[in-house]
Amino acid sequence: MRIRPVLSVLTLALGMAQTPAFALDLAEAYAKARQNDPNWSAARNNYEAEQQTVNIGRGGLLPTLAISGSLSENSFKPDMAVPPATTTSDVDFQSTQYGAKLTQPLFRADAWSSYQRSKSVSSLAEAGFRSQEQQLALSVAQAYFAVLSAQETLAYAQSEEAAFARQLDQAQQRFDVGLIAITDVLEARAANDGARAGRIGAEAILSTAQENLSAIIGESPTRLAPLKPDAPLVKPTPADPDAWAKLAKEQNPDLAAAQQSYQTARAVTRESRSGFMPAVDLYASYSGVDNDVPVGNSLAFQNGTTTSYGVQANWVLFAGGRTYAASKQASYREAAAQDQLTATERQVVNNARTAFLNVSADSYRVEARKQAVASNESSLAAVQAGYEVGTRNIVDVLLTQRNLYAAKRDYANARYDYVINSLRLKSASGQLSEVDIKDLNNWLDPNANIVAAPEMPMEIDTTIKPIKKR
Repeated sequence: MRIRPVLSVLTLALGMAQTPAFALDLAEAYAKARQNDPNWSAARNNYEAEQQTVNIGRGGLLPTLAISGSLSENSFKPDMAVPPATTTSDVDFQSTQYGAKLTQPLFRADAWSSYQRSKSVSSLAEAGFRSQEQQLALSVAQAYFAVLSAQETLAYAQSEEAAFARQLDQAQQRFDVGLIAITDVLEARAANDGARAGRIGAEAILSTAQENLSAIIGESPTRLAPLKPDAPLVKPTPADPDAWAKLAKEQNPDLAAAQQSYQTARAVTRESRSGFMPAVDLYASYSGVDNDVPVGNSLAFQNGTTTSYGVQANWVLFAGGRTYAASKQASYREAAAQDQLTATERQVVNNARTAFLNVSADSYRVEARKQAVASNESSLAAVQAGYEVGTRNIVDVLLTQRNLYAAKRDYANARYDYVINSLRLKSASGQLSEVDIKDLNNWLDPNANIVAAPEMPMEIDTTIKPIKKR
């Protein structure tokens, strides 16, 4: 029996098919997500809504102008006649009233505290929006490369299934001519069943990954641009976890949001305590009344206008304990926000350090996986040579072939891990932006395509030969 490789193992597992149509790249996927992702649209609208909070809070410090008016029909029945009238008959008349009042707060502790709180809420919304923008970029990249990884995994699984199917066929032929025992056939069938189960699982993983990407970008792309074989994988700079932790403290949007959440809680505490303070306003008002009394009636309905201005104060001395309870509640929530800020800061620092260590390890892991591929290729060549001289059997060859597939799969996954962890490091330090997506997009090949491996990974001479006795 003789084995001749028909295609290189890389071509079997990863076919780079040239097609006239370009594949969807990462930058395009990110642009589609910004346009179609409902979660991102909701985040953007919520951000715009929260930006109006400052205008609402400022309104409590500015003048208010109110106008009023009424038109009524009246029927007046006097108790006694008013000279020169001699009867007490009803008098029907129309009355018009109108007025305007201008109020300017002079001392409003509650309004001032509300305005300060509104600024904290606006800053909190801005930090939260930045965090969601980074999360969108990271989510798109994770979903995108999850599809690529699943495609490669499926390609390797198909190659393994084809190899073990061939192994089962060989074992069955050998059993039919009495060269091997039934146990060898059963082992080959078990291996083939396992490979088929692995392929089915890989198909399910790919379908799930594709659905996840479609949910974000709003469409189902048929092809994705894969990583270039020579994509640069460099160690993070600066090469110091403390530097990344410091950067995270300064720029991480989640930490900024926690800081603004604490400032908001402090403002709420001050606002609740303003209930103990008086409210003083400056006001000016103008009002008038016009009674349309029938001619000849001497009833003393006065027509005219009134102008007034002054200062008015209102001080609630007791409100059933509500103001005190609200103040205590706000104080506890402020303390909770401070604790949450401390926890967030620690988590942010930990995430930055962990991401740095992962990227640093990934850069070495990629090289190690690459070397493992080379080692397994050498091992396969040695096993094939051993088979040619009768010291190894077909099972050894196919198992070694499977190890090579696994090594190549691990190498591909290590490259994807490096890419995603690099983005996570950027995100943890608060630096992830559309620029990073565009830079990463340059690592992709829009002309390439990942295709499934062929069903027959090797051309095998199936001639049955007697086993030499030793």
